[in-house]
Amino acid sequence: MGIRASIGSPKQAVLLGVLAIVLILAVVRWRPGTGAAPAHAASAAPRTRSAGEPLGEDPASPRAPRPKVKEVTADEVPILRPEDFTVHPGKAGGDTGRDLFELPGPPTRPPAPTPFPPPPPPGDARYIGPLPPPPPTPTPRPPDVTFKFVGTFGPKGHPIAVIQQGDQVYNVRAGDILFDKFVLRSVGYESIEVGFVGFAETETRRIGITP
Repeated sequence: MGIRASIGSPKQAVLLGVLAIVLILAVVRWRPGTGAAPAHAASAAPRTRSAGEPLGEDPASPRAPRPKVKEVTADEVPILRPEDFTVHPGKAGGDTGRDLFELPGPPTRPPAPTPFPPPPPPGDARYIGPLPPPPPTPTPRPPDVTFKFVGTFGPKGHPIAVIQQGDQVYNVRAGDILFDKFVLRSVGYESIEVGFVGFAETETRRIGITP
């Protein structure tokens, strides 16, 4: 099973780094021909100090402390499994399935407004609002004329009218009030003008003579 070139996760990178260090240490330690003699020879050779270098201990001298190399045993090497070399998609930012070059679709249309029923008219029990003004008071009608005009007599400039109410006969002149309801406006030879108490003067009735 081959190892992929790309590192799928930090855990795999650490495992590969540890494995590389173990291999390098093994090669350096068990390389043939390596011994203590070259180290003694290198330490015996004097080191030339450059001009201006401060005095101090030579790192290659026997007195200088040697760096300690940590030895790694085979038991400390973690066991690599095939799953450690598998790159799991979607951890670092997977494909969302959206095409970046796709043109956006048409905008979403707002929903149509909900129709509301018309308000109830005035007079309905559900009506809420000011009531309409009351209808105008009907104009009172003048009373009906219940008497008869039967004739005239007297001077021409100031005649007297004769009227009959049932069995009663009355002699009246212009300006007299009859039965608390009527006003005699004018007297002619063949007719009279009758007005009404409480009404305008223009409200009149012409009553002809009864044969």
